[in-house]
Amino acid sequence: MMPIDTERVEKSKSFLRRLWCLENEERPAFLISYVGPRVRGGRPIRSALFSTEGEDTVRERLLDPAKFLKAQLAEIDDQMSLRGDFVPCLCPAFGVINIPAAFGCEVVWWEDNFPSVKPLALGDPAKVYDLPRPTLSSGEMGRILDTTRHFIEKTEGRIPIRLTDIQGPLDSAALIMGHTEFFTALKTHPWEAHHLLQVVTDFTIQCARAQRGIVRGSRVEFVPSLFQPWIPDGFGISVSNDACVMISAEEHDDFCLPYLNQISDAFGGLYIHSCGNWLHQIPSLTKVRGLRGLEFGVSETPFAPVTEYFDGRIVLACRVGLHRDIKFKGMADYVATILKSKKTNRGLFINVDITNGLIDETWPETDLAEIYGLLGAD
Repeated sequence: MMPIDTERVEKSKSFLRRLWCLENEERPAFLISYVGPRVRGGRPIRSALFSTEGEDTVRERLLDPAKFLKAQLAEIDDQMSLRGDFVPCLCPAFGVINIPAAFGCEVVWWEDNFPSVKPLALGDPAKVYDLPRPTLSSGEMGRILDTTRHFIEKTEGRIPIRLTDIQGPLDSAALIMGHTEFFTALKTHPWEAHHLLQVVTDFTIQCARAQRGIVRGSRVEFVPSLFQPWIPDGFGISVSNDACVMISAEEHDDFCLPYLNQISDAFGGLYIHSCGNWLHQIPSLTKVRGLRGLEFGVSETPFAPVTEYFDGRIVLACRVGLHRDIKFKGMADYVATILKSKKTNRGLFINVDITNGLIDETWPETDLAEIYGLLGAD
């Protein structure tokens, strides 16, 4: 690993603190991530967390802390070679499996992708009352905490540690029961659904506090978000809320909002990620206590309507996303579209990234000088 430019990192932290305080009037924050296979003025950055390419298979990388650390350090080196508001961090995350595995779901370790879980074969939703309360040694949580300790030890605590993937109550509950069974239970067995959501919420808070305790107990900086950009500890915590696209705003009020608010209250705010098109959830999302920001793909949820409700009031962290229903002509078109749609720079974070997008040979080469010029970073 190359030596880290600490002066640059502190400058990025200072600017990103202002972003989270909605004080970055002069420009949006930005980060250059994976922009596609062809890059002018740099090289493609592969995510150690999300890329299926690399020296090892995804399975080998995740199950071997040394290989996982090596991949993340290589990504940090690549990221530091580019301009942007980047803060090097390490993240001991294995995808969506953490909470469901602790409740007894079988983990399937795929060779070239993140692991998945098999839902519990409950049959009767009332059986959720019989599920044992998980502990920090249940499922994969012990592995996550051990990986956290390994990262701290091998880097001598010099690099901040990110929050692992804790998903969110709605997502985890759907994975535990199975999406069809869970969303049916919202209508046929609402009390059972609420019970599962509550025990999931309790364990989610316990897991995040445990990891944070290990990191801070080692006198290492804890970054309470799985997602970019860097966020100061104490400004809240990130969760995923992908399953919200499958329910109504009224159901979100009933089955999601109370549990999001519990997590927000526990950590001083909430930074919510969601894939898909969640525009119909805006009325419910405005009721989240301490909502700090939203992280989303603007080829899934269009950016302009989101700005009508949230621009300048919270952090809006955008990336390209799936790139199926809404398409951009390339990275420059994506960045220019966001800049044209925004009403203010306050709270705007542009992640120049298409890691999870669908691109083919027609995706153009990205000229980083052009991107820097659009973002005012010449």
